[in-house]
Amino acid sequence: MGVSHLLRNGEKYLGADPAPEGFEAFWEARADRAVACARGQRAALEEAGIETSQAVYRRMTYTATDGVALHARVILPKSEGPHPCILVWHDLDRGTRGWFQLSRYVAAGYAVVHPEYRAWSCDITAGWQEGPEGMVAAQLVDDALVAANLAGGLPGADPDRLMTHGEGFGGLSALAAAALTRGVVKCAVVNVMPADVRGAWEQGASGYAYEGVTRHFREEDPCAERAGEFFSALGYVDAANFSALLPEGCELLDGICLMDDVARPLTQYAAYNRAGCVKRLAVYPKYGHERLNDFENRLLAFMHFGE
Repeated sequence: MGVSHLLRNGEKYLGADPAPEGFEAFWEARADRAVACARGQRAALEEAGIETSQAVYRRMTYTATDGVALHARVILPKSEGPHPCILVWHDLDRGTRGWFQLSRYVAAGYAVVHPEYRAWSCDITAGWQEGPEGMVAAQLVDDALVAANLAGGLPGADPDRLMTHGEGFGGLSALAAAALTRGVVKCAVVNVMPADVRGAWEQGASGYAYEGVTRHFREEDPCAERAGEFFSALGYVDAANFSALLPEGCELLDGICLMDDVARPLTQYAAYNRAGCVKRLAVYPKYGHERLNDFENRLLAFMHFGE
């Protein structure tokens, strides 16, 4: 599919499936549980062995809604606050970001929270047979919601100026946290996945987040006889469905690469087009599933609060 064709189709593409019935109510209840979980604990901040004249570096340990201990990297500016705070989630294949790379957000005046994923199989289909309650990916979204609720309570952080940012799979957490957490007023994603999961399958997506989908249809349902039930369950962890829940008071910056053979471009458009908030789009015709210097420049401008 050529660039012009993708651009034309992308402008109006909303995805192959609507959100599952009960999606919003399901996640509102989970969001309430995440709030209660965050309020019921005192996250531990331990020294990371690094300190500069501009910031302190900490390892945060906190508890998930299922009782599992989670960790995040935290950087707090030394200058007088309160400071806006950005939560950053990385992609599946890129690992936890280093302290040096995360420090760049401090130069923009932000506190930083970089949650680390719990150990998991990287299979978004895991547990789908039990419905959304049993899906591992749904628990990962819960983890993101708890982290976002804790971020506003960090020393010097402004609970009313939170921002989420995610690359690839990290975009799922960023959109979910922005949609369901009080105080998140900006969200930036690039190459977001999984989004429009049925559409991704129909368009041939098979790598990274979609490997489990391919394996399911090769090993468990080769004739796609249970496809409706399967994709309905996955709809509960679909970034496009969270995008539709972004409140009017949240701004969205979205980057889409038209040569992305992992997060197919039309599926990314589905996530962008469903957002009803103030939004802006950056389209990269000759880039794939990769980091983008231009998008990072746009991200820096987007982070500005006009102070």
